[in-house]
Amino acid sequence: MNADHDRHLLAEVKRQQAVLQARLDDEQYNLNELAKRLWAQQESEKAKLSRELHDGVGQLLTGLTRRLQSISSDQPEFRELAQLSQMALSDVRQLSRLMSPTILDDLGLVPAIKWLCRSLFEHEDCHYECQFDCTLTLPKDISILVFRIAQEALVNIIKHAQASKARVLLSSHHQTIRLDVIDNGLGFEHKEVEKGIGLHSMQDRAQAFNAQLTIYAKADKGSRITLTVAI
Repeated sequence: MNADHDRHLLAEVKRQQAVLQARLDDEQYNLNELAKRLWAQQESEKAKLSRELHDGVGQLLTGLTRRLQSISSDQPEFRELAQLSQMALSDVRQLSRLMSPTILDDLGLVPAIKWLCRSLFEHEDCHYECQFDCTLTLPKDISILVFRIAQEALVNIIKHAQASKARVLLSSHHQTIRLDVIDNGLGFEHKEVEKGIGLHSMQDRAQAFNAQLTIYAKADKGSRITLTVAI
């Protein structure tokens, strides 16, 4: 009798555990879907701001630059102003493209990452290398995820790592895509890293897509950020 009671009790405990696990799974799914919508909204806002920069500030600076260039030959002091205006115009265009890279939609992830590396390292004293072995056709949200993780990691290298070499590796295997961003810079200790460095943003974005983000870093020995995500 006691044995039957114990079996019944054990079965009831297992049933309740299964119900709780199902609820947890549903809640986690709902949280991930909410996070995806929030990231998508952020991308939409970036695209809107990018257009405003390009069509608003960009057009004003274009007009100003042309006007200053037309009178700079007669008055040397305007030549410097024309150069400053041209520099500001270039910065606005670059910021607009980085905020919402149309190349990602037009040509795909690989050309977008190549462009990203050229743009970020153009005036940096850091040699970069890109290697691509990705044959998958990616959904738009996954392409954006990988691009933004690469962008954040590369910006961190430029701002903080003082690296002389950086590598970006993109590969696919079956239905999984993997991104590695590697540098030989200063590295960091996880316990001491500042929250503002952008690692938390990358981790939150990856978690929303059930992707795995792994950070290998040690002071004075560089760092490696690896993203793996199933399609």
